[in-house]
Amino acid sequence: MRFISRFGRYGVAIRPQIQEAYATGAIKIIQTPLDAMFHEGRLLPNERELAITHWAFNGSYQELDEVTRVAPDYRIGAFDSIETQMDRQWTNEERKQVEAELTSLAERFPNDLMLVPETVLTPPWPRYDSFEGSLDKLIAKIIEDGYVLTDVLAYERTNQNRENVVDALAQMIEDEAAVEEVVG
Repeated sequence: MRFISRFGRYGVAIRPQIQEAYATGAIKIIQTPLDAMFHEGRLLPNERELAITHWAFNGSYQELDEVTRVAPDYRIGAFDSIETQMDRQWTNEERKQVEAELTSLAERFPNDLMLVPETVLTPPWPRYDSFEGSLDKLIAKIIEDGYVLTDVLAYERTNQNRENVVDALAQMIEDEAAVEEVVG
């Protein structure tokens, strides 16, 4: 799940660290902390648009020309629970605990925090996910039927994320751009 905050470095302590101190000076950690730290600069385009339409950002900076306003992107924080789970090696239960707490806070404090609605991409054709042909047959079908390569690549990355298919589609897009550059 992804969350955005009106504040760039928003943070929530979900579970505190509990430790025991011994007379020898040793410390034993009984409970590891769980926290959700938001970071600026990780916004996806749809999240940026959602934040700008949902929140007001008063007191914006201006460029040197003293007319152009600086976009509030530096003020918007983003948090991805699945990415953080992989980085911090959380269990699924810990990730779910963080998501539940952030969802609760988003409902109680909508001016500070928001759960980003999940966008679902439609498959390039209805039976794309159950296509059983080889990679070459898949590529041939995409070309023959005239599907937009960037849309197919976006769907593949979001849903199945097969490395060989992603690499082949990315290479096709690159080759197509090179051909257009030479022709144009």
